[in-house]
Amino acid sequence: METKEQKQFYVTVNGQKVEVSEEVYRAYVRPIRAQQRAKRRNWRCIVLAEKYGLVRCKEDCNQCPYALQGNVPTGNETSLDTLCEAGFDAPSSGDIEADLIECEERVETAARVQEAIGLLNARQRYIVQAIYYDGKSKQKVAQELGIKKSALSEALNRIMQHLKKYLEK
Repeated sequence: METKEQKQFYVTVNGQKVEVSEEVYRAYVRPIRAQQRAKRRNWRCIVLAEKYGLVRCKEDCNQCPYALQGNVPTGNETSLDTLCEAGFDAPSSGDIEADLIECEERVETAARVQEAIGLLNARQRYIVQAIYYDGKSKQKVAQELGIKKSALSEALNRIMQHLKKYLEK
């Protein structure tokens, strides 16, 4: 058996084996092996796990229930059904361009809403944050502010009118 000092390392350059040091060999082979591992990993099915949502299948493809159902792994692809079961929204129509435009419009609207909320005073921002983002009840927010629930409702109506005016501009 060869010891570490006796072991020889080779890399293939232009079809010929060239003897190199262990450090050069490892530096040369490391990215190749990493690419091979990534390719093997990406070939695995993406399946729905009970606790964790979508995960890579760790089963042998010959024994995997997903593969035995006739689903053949094809690299990184995942079916829309699997994504929907995991809680992801599928495109509403077959028109991807329209879906992208709709998504961009939602992002722009959300940014404008955030900008409008930024123009509110600290108390108004707290009310919006507590009710719409933190999910607190109006009764609880009114208690925290030391006001009646009806006064909070009136303040919330004024805030909504202010936001609506800003967003209509």
